[in-house]
Amino acid sequence: MTSFKKFCLCLMLPLMWTLVAANTPFRQCADSSYPMPLMVQIDDCDALPCDLWKGSEAKIDIQFVATRNSMHRLSAEVHLTSLGVTIPFDLDSSRKDVCNNLLHGAYCPLDAGEDVTYELLLPIASNQPEVPTRLEVRLLDTENENRVVSCFLADTRVKKPSL
Repeated sequence: MTSFKKFCLCLMLPLMWTLVAANTPFRQCADSSYPMPLMVQIDDCDALPCDLWKGSEAKIDIQFVATRNSMHRLSAEVHLTSLGVTIPFDLDSSRKDVCNNLLHGAYCPLDAGEDVTYELLLPIASNQPEVPTRLEVRLLDTENENRVVSCFLADTRVKKPSL
């Protein structure tokens, strides 16, 4: 196989996987001016609510479009709402750094209209209450007054893994 064919195959496999994998349903954030992502995939969830397993990491892939040229610094912000109370989820700096967690060989700076996928690994604590929880994820342009680049809501439920 020629190197060109290998190169094309390497580019096509991630794209094919994205098309084959079932996407997670999601909703627009309360502020409808925030751009929505193109696609969200929470673990293997294709129907809401998505199960988040205690003592594990939820893998959330967010495909979004850059909103301006030369985007060097993007950050993720997560909020959880349970029983009517919304709390910010404290992500460590390595997880919330969007540019360092882009998939398929993408990297910053991003230019307007560029379509990329961010992988967020969300740790679910063992002591997290087992209640329905609304997940809100915002991707922020930290060099541009923290303008929202993408935002979505998804219904989840925290569960204890069965033994």
